[in-house]
Amino acid sequence: MAIVGGTYKLNTGYEIPLIGFGTFQIKGQEAINVSIDAALGAGYRLIDTAKVYGNEKEIGNALQEYLPKRNLKRADLFITTKVLPIVGDNTKATREAVEESLNFLQTDYIDLVLVHYPGNFKPEAPTDDNPNNPTYRKDTYQVLEKLQAEGKIRSIGISNYEIRHIEELKKYAKVQPAANQCEFHPHFTRNELREYCKKENIFFQAFTSLGRNDPSLINDPVVVSLAEKHKTSVYLVLLAYALVQNIGILPKSVTPARIKENFGVTNVTLTKEEVEQLTGLNRNKNHSKAQGWTVA
Repeated sequence: MAIVGGTYKLNTGYEIPLIGFGTFQIKGQEAINVSIDAALGAGYRLIDTAKVYGNEKEIGNALQEYLPKRNLKRADLFITTKVLPIVGDNTKATREAVEESLNFLQTDYIDLVLVHYPGNFKPEAPTDDNPNNPTYRKDTYQVLEKLQAEGKIRSIGISNYEIRHIEELKKYAKVQPAANQCEFHPHFTRNELREYCKKENIFFQAFTSLGRNDPSLINDPVVVSLAEKHKTSVYLVLLAYALVQNIGILPKSVTPARIKENFGVTNVTLTKEEVEQLTGLNRNKNHSKAQGWTVA
């Protein structure tokens, strides 16, 4: 079955859809049901969640109901979740977290599990200089390697990792990370990190592609003019900016019409010059509280 929007072949050999449905801050069975049904109906074949989102159980329930409704099987879907290192015994905590994810999602394997952050993320205090962070993330990653060997995980990845974190990981990892999920948009283009991931054959996947609707990005004259030129919305221009560069995107919404509209990014084709124009807007300005560069 062809995946609309295309796929990227991970270094594990598995294909990941370039367009995924993000579920951050979508809570409650009813909201999950509506959004998952709309996403599957629109053509999304990647569902992205995380332990800290607190919605894996509801997503598992929704998939049991709506995959058959859409004439889809588990094999037609790519599921990503994420585990966060704790301050403590990550060998035990990581295995328990993934086993719980398998149970909640009602599946016998997860396509991609990411180490969610290079430290123990706390939104109220994202800067983290805990000297034990390298041990926490190492233990977390090594448990994921074991779970992959057991067939419970197909690919292992990372999120919010900087180049120095990946260089550190290379010293002990038996399995190369397949993906790095980071904030990315024209005001935060992460050029050096993206080039590094490309060189290392690590898939770069974007979150916060719309910059949390920050006016400085949404109303940027260059973004607005390109939307007018392509007779589309600024949101689709921002999503297309990543997609045309083979960068994964994870738009999210609880509104069926917007979920469908976001998938229309496949109809927006930016030229090489337009991509360069948008990259030229970089301000190194992030809008997410996930600031991996501050983590020891």
